[in-house]
Amino acid sequence: MLLAAAWTLAIPAFGQSGESEQGEVSARAGVAWGGGTSSMGTQPAVAGSAGVAFSRYGMILLDVSFIPLGQHTIQGWPVRSSVNRSYLLDFGVDFHIRIPIKDRVAPYAIVGTGLLWDMVRQSTVTAAGSSIVNHYSQFNGALHTGGGVRYYIGELWGIRPEIKVIVSKQIYTNISCGVFYNLPAGWP
Repeated sequence: MLLAAAWTLAIPAFGQSGESEQGEVSARAGVAWGGGTSSMGTQPAVAGSAGVAFSRYGMILLDVSFIPLGQHTIQGWPVRSSVNRSYLLDFGVDFHIRIPIKDRVAPYAIVGTGLLWDMVRQSTVTAAGSSIVNHYSQFNGALHTGGGVRYYIGELWGIRPEIKVIVSKQIYTNISCGVFYNLPAGWP
């Protein structure tokens, strides 16, 4: 670990650009937990985002994350024991308030909003004893908060550890780490 840290710090400092309208794409993976009084336990989570900087200190991103909830749902119905699987997608519009403290290190705070889409598969048994599988969706609005750090390894790319709290009817916490790549201004 110490050798890897020393190697990373020895790389020439490239640093983030001060350009506005510079784009960014990222992919992250990690773990999530939460879900209110009946906790879903720790689940794997993946996320991706794309956005654009409107100044050196601010960025807007479209963020999508996926969390398998197991037998838990974002709303209280149906009975949990009858749920076969539940997959949560979070579509968000997040603002990153960037705080560039060094050429390679830029912490940020997250403020945003999102739409939670829970795809549920449920099994029920009819009065005649036959099994029926139901597929349905649940939707909730959400608020996003949290923070992270952009650590530039190269001129246009780096790693991005992040903690994000999704506040809705229930609260979910997601810790992830991944890579990001900056696109030059006027990139489309």
